Amino acid sequence: MHSDVPCEFPEGCDGSAILQRLDQVLDPELDESILDLGFVRSVELHAGHADIALRLPTSWCAVNFAYLMAEDVRHALLDVGDIREVTVRLGDHCAAAEIEAAVNAGQSFADAFPGEGAGSLAALRATFLRKGFLIRQQRLLRELRETGFAAAAICALRLAEVSVRDSVFVIQRSDHGPVTGGPAVILQRYLQRRAELGFDCSPTAALIIDLDGRPFAPERLQAHYEAARTMRIALEANGSFCRALMARASCDVAKTAANIKTGGRHVQA
Repeated sequence: MHSDVPCEFPEGCDGSAILQRLDQVLDPELDESILDLGFVRSVELHAGHADIALRLPTSWCAVNFAYLMAEDVRHALLDVGDIREVTVRLGDHCAAAEIEAAVNAGQSFADAFPGEGAGSLAALRATFLRKGFLIRQQRLLRELRETGFAAAAICALRLAEVSVRDSVFVIQRSDHGPVTGGPAVILQRYLQRRAELGFDCSPTAALIIDLDGRPFAPERLQAHYEAARTMRIALEANGSFCRALMARASCDVAKTAANIKTGGRHVQA
């Protein structure tokens, strides 16, 4: 998993638990793993102390987003095995010093930026959780529609009627038997976020619900789908932009390293 991330672990430690936990840390806006996005520059573990270097797409990435990711990294790794201390580094980010000092000491965002009107980030975090829920739901709806489910059938589905089988999810229909849906991860991520938001996850609950936890009437579903689709497309465009910035940054680092190695001379192959 993510073998491209430089890692340094003690002898006999494969570090898989650390990488698995980092894989669960998401960019709050993009709802994607910081590992998949390439934000983790290096991972080191020595004597119970984990040192994680992050590299964000630009040095001016939103300060609150950067803080949320750094804080989530620290909390995620403090739950791993014998790790007793976590140091998160943000490289050349414009607020690296303030964020690192607060996060690594277990302090709040307001502690990092006192006197600037900075309060709790709980509301912002909740906003992104709900936004991510809609995007994950839209991906699930897209798969259901592609299997031939009409709006009325989708609205009638209950959680007990969907399950994971190997790498796909399956919809159990009493009239036609089981129907194979899309990739299992689409259903799993949707249900995970649904549980995180505290929505009803009992077997008889409706599969597709709004942000108030209420089932959709069939006539409302199309407008909801289109709005969520627009949100997903915008998010995926932002994700592509971030990856492009990261790729360019990596290329610039490689060129700089090559120039240093050759004394700045052009080397012809």
